[in-house]
Amino acid sequence: MHRLLSMLFLAICLIAVCSVPVAAQTEDSPVPVPCAPLADYVDPKYQENLEIFMLGGDVSPDLPVFFKVPRTEISRPNPQVKLCIQDLPIPTSVGEVPCDDWNRCWLNIGRHTGSNLNPDDVQYCKSSDAYRGTAPCYACTCSGSNFGMGSAPPDRSLTDGCGLSSQKFWGTGCDDVMNARYNADASDYSNYSTVQINICGGIEDNCNICRGGGFQPGFRVGLQWSNRMEQCFENYPFASSGSVPTLRHVLTFSAVAAIVSMLFFN
Repeated sequence: MHRLLSMLFLAICLIAVCSVPVAAQTEDSPVPVPCAPLADYVDPKYQENLEIFMLGGDVSPDLPVFFKVPRTEISRPNPQVKLCIQDLPIPTSVGEVPCDDWNRCWLNIGRHTGSNLNPDDVQYCKSSDAYRGTAPCYACTCSGSNFGMGSAPPDRSLTDGCGLSSQKFWGTGCDDVMNARYNADASDYSNYSTVQINICGGIEDNCNICRGGGFQPGFRVGLQWSNRMEQCFENYPFASSGSVPTLRHVLTFSAVAAIVSMLFFN
């Protein structure tokens, strides 16, 4: 009888001790996160660039597209946020450089600190180092792409790089369009890709906001096709750095200057 009572007591203890962690683990286990459209946050000044960007074909290397991701609430147990562009056509060429071999065409994906940030969102993560500034507040932001498929399943995160080193400069990742483009049959390759911007994409151990929740400060995202690998490592990797949206605008300003010249100097 004593032995039976001891076994019963042990069984009760095991249930009491072990069941709580299992329940907590189930509650906190992440679930697959579907993509929300990154295009919903395109900077209105670059809407036309985005439309051209989505056409494929021969893409100009001077065609940046910028997005403004707003302040985002992060909550447990599923803190991850995915913003995607899916079924993005892979260009046939960038600036007339054919994208048919290695080291010819790259997709530059950049993240940059936002402006007019809520002081409450950055007071605990902002660095006293002027160079770093608010960069630590973006350790949870990541970007990635895949040129082997037009979309990624909800349980997969695409990550080529995370975080920022400085609030002054862009954090960029450049993927060669040939990466993952070929399937099992080398003659069969994808013509579409997917781009992901992730918040809390499986890096919660490095980010307080992903563990405890809160607000991710707003930030900027830039996309641009390039035929120069060096461009990926520049402090300002996007053509015009946001000051001149498209070649069309350059031509417009030139036309205005010509008219003014005709009016006042002829």
